[in-house]
Amino acid sequence: MGKRTIWLLTVVGALAMSAACTVQQASDAPPLTGPSGFAQTVTITATPDSITQNGQDQSAVGITVFGPNGQPTSGVALRVDTLVGGTLVDFGTLSARSVVTDSQGRASLVYRAPPAPPSSSNATPSTVTISATALGNNAQASTPFTTDIRLMPPGVILPPAGTPTASFMFSPTPVTANVPLTFDASASLPGTNATTLTYAWTFGDGSIGSGRTVSHTFSATGTFSVTLTVTNDRGVSASTTQSVGVSSSGAPTALFVFSPTSPQVNQTVNFNATASTASPGRTIVGYSWNFGDGATKSGVTATHDFGTTGTYNVT
Repeated sequence: MGKRTIWLLTVVGALAMSAACTVQQASDAPPLTGPSGFAQTVTITATPDSITQNGQDQSAVGITVFGPNGQPTSGVALRVDTLVGGTLVDFGTLSARSVVTDSQGRASLVYRAPPAPPSSSNATPSTVTISATALGNNAQASTPFTTDIRLMPPGVILPPAGTPTASFMFSPTPVTANVPLTFDASASLPGTNATTLTYAWTFGDGSIGSGRTVSHTFSATGTFSVTLTVTNDRGVSASTTQSVGVSSSGAPTALFVFSPTSPQVNQTVNFNATASTASPGRTIVGYSWNFGDGATKSGVTATHDFGTTGTYNVT
């Protein structure tokens, strides 16, 4: 790779008891690196997502785990719970409380509806949430992922449901390759005679996701069509698509200072590059110094002494 040198500062040393040397400051881009990895994500679905609360009806729950590279991950252990109104409670029956993903990154179980409530003819529908949480020491991976199942009391007939509204935003912008994005579908609406939504994402690069808020990282530049599909608890769906332009990240900015500013021959000069900055979403991982007299060093700070008088281009 070619090397581009930018002259920033020339300091001319004054003559003292002996001859001084002059140090010229130059800038060079340290190597880039991206984030080392991102948390795994989990998709969870229930089919059907509306069953009769009669103690018999069942819903098949499917779980898929995706690793940091967006590919299905096998051998992941997950805990499965039921919640009502955000509170952990046994409401209905799960065929398994813990599952492990197979070679395709998938796991499955069955949810059975609880018995009908008393006076079911006057009861209103309720919703049970199925939560899947990956087990392990990674705090990022322990986020629960959920899907909802609507429980219909026997004999209850609901009016037709309206079409939901799918809407989302993403940040940060502008979008840069290898920098994680947050996609937020909080503005989506369930529609009339419906109360809850499930969220399914396709990112246009072969990756998918679920949940109202998801994180995704594009590893390549280009324009990607991101589609959000929302489905309300009455089974009615709607989608929206946005084009996301992804650009490459910029180079870092290399800056340094040194002291003393008028060094003498064989006097130790201190160099400090802590003012250097990385481009957004990046981290500087290496500092390489060339002192212009054949000597080199590495590190965010360095020291060097010049053995003869002259002007030296420090990069």
